[in-house]
Amino acid sequence: MNGNQRHAVKIQRISAPEEFYSLQDKWNVLLAESTANNFFLRWEWLWAWWKAYEDKNYKLCILLIFRGDDLIGIAPFYIVHKSWRNLFSYRRLMFLGTKEGNVISEYMDIICRDGDEEDVIRRVIEFVAQEDLCDDLFLHMIDASSKTINLLESISHNMKFLRIVADKVESPYIRLNGSYDGFLNGLSSMMRHNIRTNERRLESCSDAAFSKADDISEFSRDFEELVRLHQCRWESRGLHGSFSKDRFREFQRMVMPYILKNGHLELRFLSVSGKKIAALYNIRYNNKIYFYQSGLDASFDRKLAPGLLLHNHSIKEAVSNGLKEYDFLPMGNLDSYKKHWTKDCRYVCNIYMARPGIVKLATAAQDKMRTAYHAMREF
Repeated sequence: MNGNQRHAVKIQRISAPEEFYSLQDKWNVLLAESTANNFFLRWEWLWAWWKAYEDKNYKLCILLIFRGDDLIGIAPFYIVHKSWRNLFSYRRLMFLGTKEGNVISEYMDIICRDGDEEDVIRRVIEFVAQEDLCDDLFLHMIDASSKTINLLESISHNMKFLRIVADKVESPYIRLNGSYDGFLNGLSSMMRHNIRTNERRLESCSDAAFSKADDISEFSRDFEELVRLHQCRWESRGLHGSFSKDRFREFQRMVMPYILKNGHLELRFLSVSGKKIAALYNIRYNNKIYFYQSGLDASFDRKLAPGLLLHNHSIKEAVSNGLKEYDFLPMGNLDSYKKHWTKDCRYVCNIYMARPGIVKLATAAQDKMRTAYHAMREF
C-alpha cells in the first residue's frame, strides 16, 4: 500500500445513540466481510446491550474507519469513567457488550474488512492516543487466533504502553464435517452410552417431544419458559442465575426478538406430558451454532439428562442442515461437561493496555499511600 492510500484512512467518532442506531445496515454488511464475523459483533446484539446496560458513567465511543468513502473498520467501544481508591479518576475504553465482572458477549474484536486489519487497528490506537480518549483499555474475550492480538501488542510496544494479555480461556467446539453417525463415533464410549441410555429413557416417557420457538407472537410465553427453566437449574444449586439480574433479562427480552425475526434464534425445548422440562438457547449464524444459555426443571426424574438430550438433538439438527460447527463458547467454572462433547477447542483472552500517563499516576498514588501509612504508624 502506498503512502497516499495510507493517509486517506480517516476516523469518525460516534457518541450519540441515534448515530449508533442509524448504523445497522452498514455495520452488518462490513461484519460479513470481516474475518471476525460472529454473531456477538452484530449491530442488533450490541445495540440491545447498550440500551440495557447504558449507565451515567458510560459514554459511547464507536470509531468508524474509512478509506476515502469506503467503510473499512468499526471499533465498537465505549468509555467507562472510574476511580482508583478515591485517589484519582480515570477513563477506561472497553468493548460494547462487555463490562468488568459480567462480560456477557464472546469473541469480541475490532471489525475490519479482510486485508485491512493492520491499517485499521494501527489507526484506531493512534486516534485513541491523539484524541486523548482514555487512560487505559481493557478489551475482553478476543479470539486468541485473531490478528488483533499481535497487532495490539506490537503497536502498544512501539507507543510505550503497558500491556498485559490475560490467561487464555478454553472455548470447546465440535466440527460437524460429515454425518451424525460420524459425530457419534468420535465421542468416547461412555458419552455414546449416556446418549443412547437417555434416548431409551425418553422413549418410555409419556408424550415426549422436542420443539423450537419460531412464532414471534408466542415469544413472550417462550421467553418466560426459558427464564423459568434457567432459574430453576441454577437455584437448585443454590446459585443466582443470569436471568435473576434485571439488566440481563431486559437485554435478552430486547435482543431475542431481533434474533428470531432474522432467522438466527434456535430456542429449543424438551417437553414431557405437555410440560417443558428443559430449554436450550442457541444462536445460528455464519454456518454454525452458538450455545448461549440453557435451563432445566431440576424436579423432574433425575435419571434422565434432558440437557444432554437437547444438545444431542440440536447437534443432530445442525448436521442435517449442513452446518459446520457447534460452538459451546468459553468455559466457566461449572462447564467441564462441555469437554465431554469434543476434544477441539479455541481460546479467548483479554488484553489490558495502559497509556504511560496513567501508569505514572497510579505509581504516584501508591507512593502517596505508602507515605501516609508510614506517617500514621509514626504518629
